[in-house]
Amino acid sequence: MRYMLAVIVALGGVSFLSISAWADAPPAVAQNESQVVGQPFPRLKLTNQHDTPVQLPGDASVIVFANAKDVDEWADPMLAKFGQKQMDVHHLVYLSDIHRMPWMISKMFALPKLKERTYSVALIREANQVPATIEPKADCLNWIQLKSANITALSPVCTPTDLEKRLNELVAH
Repeated sequence: MRYMLAVIVALGGVSFLSISAWADAPPAVAQNESQVVGQPFPRLKLTNQHDTPVQLPGDASVIVFANAKDVDEWADPMLAKFGQKQMDVHHLVYLSDIHRMPWMISKMFALPKLKERTYSVALIREANQVPATIEPKADCLNWIQLKSANITALSPVCTPTDLEKRLNELVAH
């Protein structure tokens, strides 16, 4: 504990613990839906929270993309309820951008919490893995529909109710 306190003091105090895990920075080249529909989803070689390889787009038909801690926190209960089995059946992948998270926060706090989840979370851990074309608007997820690895629709999901509705629609079709 003494050494941990020394590290915290060396890093400038405990105030860094309140920093958003996904420092909400603006995207470099975000595009709107009409600019990305019909385009191929970028090929990404990622890992999930258990360091299992995840290739995107793979056979995904829906990618739910989050790049902010607050959004991830309200999406988690909906995705946990939906479950990994349903995610697999409907080819849904949850993609989370954590690359702006400080390394120490990631290692000590975020990844252990992510490992507790009962579903897979594909993680963007490096800046060069971020597909700028799919950057969500503030406080929203992006719901990205794919067919044969091409983007067929991209729309924001800004509330837990909206996410639940979309997940239910996915099951109904």
